[in-house]
Amino acid sequence: MGIAVGIWIASGWFAYELGWRQSNHDHDEAVLREKGWQGELTRLSDANSGLQTQVSILQRSAQVDRQAKVELAKDVKNLQDLQAELREETSFYKSIISPDKGKAGLGIHSLLIVPVGDRMYHYKLILTQSGKSDSLTKGGVKVVLKGVLQGKEKNLDLGKINVADSPKLSYKFRYFQELSGSFLLPEDYSPREITVRLIPDSGKKSDKPVKTFDWQKVRLDKDDFNEW
Repeated sequence: MGIAVGIWIASGWFAYELGWRQSNHDHDEAVLREKGWQGELTRLSDANSGLQTQVSILQRSAQVDRQAKVELAKDVKNLQDLQAELREETSFYKSIISPDKGKAGLGIHSLLIVPVGDRMYHYKLILTQSGKSDSLTKGGVKVVLKGVLQGKEKNLDLGKINVADSPKLSYKFRYFQELSGSFLLPEDYSPREITVRLIPDSGKKSDKPVKTFDWQKVRLDKDDFNEW
């Protein structure tokens, strides 16, 4: 019995010692695994931060590229507009210096009209004298608006509906001249066309140039007023 008790106690002690050692071994392995996971977590966190930095750099680069493309498109548009203006000016001066056959002499080049307020409009009329003549020409300008008022045909003399500060409709130039001013239309008046007639101080009746413009073709939008 004594031997049996001794064996039982020894067995218990051996089991306890084995369990304690196994427990310590498992604990050490757990600690090592935790340290490994912690290191992996740190590595992944650092890698994630690096990727976020790269993403931010790429986003900023893309934004800069987009802005650069927008600015480039604006520059190209401005250059195209400038090129168109230069072509128009070149064509204008060329028409004065070397006019088409039969078109030399005093002429009405263009008329533009833009709204600037309630029933108020601003006009710009360009007159030219082309060909080899460099003599000074002068005279008066007759501008008549043709339209409808309250269902009836109604012609309006621009000289009578000009606003107070508009210049007198007359010209005096050698090569070309721009006449501009403002006029106020009556309520419910719908213009259809505008006839411009030049009345030189000297010359034959046949030398009085006249040109009729379609209202819709010479009328610009209000936003175009700033480009004048």
